[in-house]
Amino acid sequence: MLREIRCEKFCNRVVRFHPGLNVVLGDENATNSIGKSTLLMLVDFVFGGSTLLDWNKDIVAELGHHHYDFAFEFSGELHRFRRETITPETLYVCDADYKVQSAIQLDEFNAFLKSAYGLAEPGQSFRAAVGLHLRVWGKTNLIPDEPLHVFPKQKDKDCIDNLVKTYGKFEAIRERDQAARTADTELKVIRAAASKQLIPKVTKTGYTNAKVQIAGLERDLEEVRQNLASYATSLSAVINKEVLELKERKDDLLQRRMIVAGRLQRVDRNLGGKRALHGGNFLDLQRFFPEINTERLVEVEAFHDGVARILKEQLKLSKEQLAEELSLIDLGIAGIDAEMAAALGSVEQPESLVDHVYKVALSLQAARNNRDGYEHEQAHIDALNKAREALAKVKQRILNEIETSVNEGMRKIVSEAVGEHRKSPRLSLADTTYNFEVFEDTGTGTAYFGLVLFDMAVFRATSLPAIAHDSVLFKNISNDSVAHLVGLYAKIQKQSFIALDEIQKYGPVAAQTLQEQSVIQLSDRAVLYVKDWRPSRPPASRSDAV
Repeated sequence: MLREIRCEKFCNRVVRFHPGLNVVLGDENATNSIGKSTLLMLVDFVFGGSTLLDWNKDIVAELGHHHYDFAFEFSGELHRFRRETITPETLYVCDADYKVQSAIQLDEFNAFLKSAYGLAEPGQSFRAAVGLHLRVWGKTNLIPDEPLHVFPKQKDKDCIDNLVKTYGKFEAIRERDQAARTADTELKVIRAAASKQLIPKVTKTGYTNAKVQIAGLERDLEEVRQNLASYATSLSAVINKEVLELKERKDDLLQRRMIVAGRLQRVDRNLGGKRALHGGNFLDLQRFFPEINTERLVEVEAFHDGVARILKEQLKLSKEQLAEELSLIDLGIAGIDAEMAAALGSVEQPESLVDHVYKVALSLQAARNNRDGYEHEQAHIDALNKAREALAKVKQRILNEIETSVNEGMRKIVSEAVGEHRKSPRLSLADTTYNFEVFEDTGTGTAYFGLVLFDMAVFRATSLPAIAHDSVLFKNISNDSVAHLVGLYAKIQKQSFIALDEIQKYGPVAAQTLQEQSVIQLSDRAVLYVKDWRPSRPPASRSDAV
C-alpha cells in the first residue's frame, strides 16, 4: 500500500497514508484551488499515472521542475522511489534516506506494482486495472454514463475486456478466443492456397459434380477389374466408344470446312471478275443514241472501278483469313484421323488398356482431390463456427456474472447509503457494447454518484487495490447519503482516497470519521504547496496545515 509522498515543495514536506480510507480535507468554506484535487492527482502520479503534468501545468510553471519521493509497503517491507517532473518516464529506486540507487522505466515500475499488489491477470497492465478507478478532476474518466471508459473515445469492447480482466475472468475467454483465432487463421491459409492455385478451389456445385464423377470413374475401374480376363472384348468396347467420340468431332470439323471452303470459292470468283471499260466500248451504243454523252459514261464507269478496287482489297484480306481458318480445320481433321488410326490399331495391343486405366485413375484422383479439398475447407469452417459459438457462450456467461455482481453491489450500497426506496444505476454488458443507466435524477451530481457506486461495487468484489474519488463526485449528493458512504469507505481495508470539505454538514459521526482518517487538512491559509499562486489570496502558512 502507499505509505507516504514527500516533496520539498509541500508546506508539510510529507503526507503519510494508512490502510483503508485516506481523506484529504478542505475547510468549512469549501475553498477552491488549495490543493485537494492536486494531492489526489499526485496519488495517481505515484501510482504510475501521467495526467498530473498534462493537466496541472501550472505546478511546474510556478514551482519549477522538482521531484516527489514516495514509499509503498508490501509484506512489511518499504519500497522507496523518486519521480521527477522533468523526466517522468524514469523512476529511481531509493534507499531508506531516499538516496537514488538505480533507475527504472515507468513500465517496469508499473509491472512491479502489479506484481506487488498480486494482480495476476495476464494481458492487463497495472494502469489499466487501477487508473480507471482513480477519478480526479482533470482526468478523462469522469464521464457519468461511461464508467468503464478511461478516455472518451475508447472502444466499448476494450472497456468491457478490461472490466472482465479486473474481475479475473478473462483467461477462460482468452483460451476460447485463441481457439477461434487459430481456426480462423487455418481457414485463411486454406483459402490463400486455393487462391494461388496450390490446392483446388472447389465450390459447392464443383463438389457435387466431383462426387458424381468419382462414382462414374469408380464404376469404370470396377468394370475393368471384372472383365480383365477378357480384356480384348472390353478393350474393343472402349476403343469403339473413343472412336465414336472422335468421329463426332471430325464430322463437326468437316461441316465447318465445307462452309469455309464455299465462302473461299465465292471470294475467288469475285476477285477473278474483270470489268475494265473505256470510251470505245460505247460506240455501238452511240449508233442507236447519237446524242448520248459518252464522256459522262466514262466518268461514271471510272467511279465504279474505284469502288471495285476498294472491295478487292477487302476481298483479299477475307481470302487470307478464310485460307488460314481452312488450314487450321485441315490440321484438326488430320489430328483426329491420327487419333482414330491409333485407337483402331491398338485393339490387339493390351498396353492401350493400361493407358485407359491410367487416364481414369488420374481423373479419379483429381476428382477425389476436389472432393477432399472441399470437405477439408468445410471442416475448418465448422471448427471456426464452433469455436466462435463456444467463445460467445462463455463470454456471455461471464458478462452476465459480472453484470450481476456490479448491479447487486450497487444495489446493496444504495440500500445502505440512501435507502431501499432509491433506485440504483444499472450496468448492461454485451459483447462489444455496454450501457450504464442512472435512474430518477439525471443531474451532474447524481450522475457522478453513479461513478462512485460503480467503483465501490467493483472495489468490494475484486482485487482492485485502490480507488480515489475527488470532491466533485460528491457534489449535489444529499448529506445523509455522503455520511453513509463515508462509513462504507471506512469499512474497506484496502486503500481508498477521497477529498471532501465542509465535513460538519455530514453529521458528527461522519465528521469524526473523516477527521480520524484524514491525511492532511487544507484551507484558504494552508494550501498544499509552499507557494500560493492564486490571485488575491493570502500567503500559505505552514503552521495552518495539519
